[in-house]
Amino acid sequence: MEHQRPDKALPDLNELKEQIALEYGRCLLQLQQFELMLKATLPTLKVSGFSDELAGNVERDRQLLGGKTLGHLVGQWSQRTTQGDEQEIDDDALNSRAYISISFGLEDGEWMNEKLRQLLELRNELVHHFLSRFALNSEISCQDAINYLSTAARTIKSNRDTLISLLTAFEDGKKELFEFINSPVGKSLYYYSVIPGEPIDNWENTTIIQQLKFAEHSIAKDGWAQLNEAIRSIGQRWPELSPKLYGCSSWREVIHRSQLFEVDKRLSPTGVMTWYRTRRI
Repeated sequence: MEHQRPDKALPDLNELKEQIALEYGRCLLQLQQFELMLKATLPTLKVSGFSDELAGNVERDRQLLGGKTLGHLVGQWSQRTTQGDEQEIDDDALNSRAYISISFGLEDGEWMNEKLRQLLELRNELVHHFLSRFALNSEISCQDAINYLSTAARTIKSNRDTLISLLTAFEDGKKELFEFINSPVGKSLYYYSVIPGEPIDNWENTTIIQQLKFAEHSIAKDGWAQLNEAIRSIGQRWPELSPKLYGCSSWREVIHRSQLFEVDKRLSPTGVMTWYRTRRI
């Protein structure tokens, strides 16, 4: 007598719903991990402030972002990785303090912005519309929900892996930047806008010229500044600033080589005094 094979047992809806609950929870946990990554790293993507306040600025930013939603964080990512003009700080505000501004922008970053927007839409779909989309009252509905959650989990993982790769690149770039800043060449370029031993192509942007102009603005009489007085004023703010850093033997040589100032030599009771003013264009 031939025995008939029993029909394959139909899946239990309760078992399917338990699987859905596990997959759903896994997706939400992964999204929260992603959100925490953004909260931890956003404050380091665009950093600015005086050197003695920098760490405090970053920590305040991190605390501020701690209570924000994923939607806000996605918007912040777009703002902080978009290249733009940096804020200029005038000499009055600097008052001889070092001001640091570091940003890690993506030249073609719209692709990542779009990934984050898609992730935000996925999160909203899971949190607000999952049960209205999947009734979970039949095997077909449950299987559709499982397939959807499986795809969602892959999407979240893909975005997380991409973000980790970007952040790793940012950290590597930051490490190289700080190593360069702390090198003798980096310090000279940062503080004095000159590379030792290299010819100066743009005197206008050097620290010594900017300080001569600042002193001129501060002490000028009838539009002219007395050079020795300017040198004393600069020495109070920048005691290590020297013409030798720029391959010059004197401040007068700096003025002559830069071609950015007019010079007037005037007789005084103590001899000939040099006066200068910014050259009129």
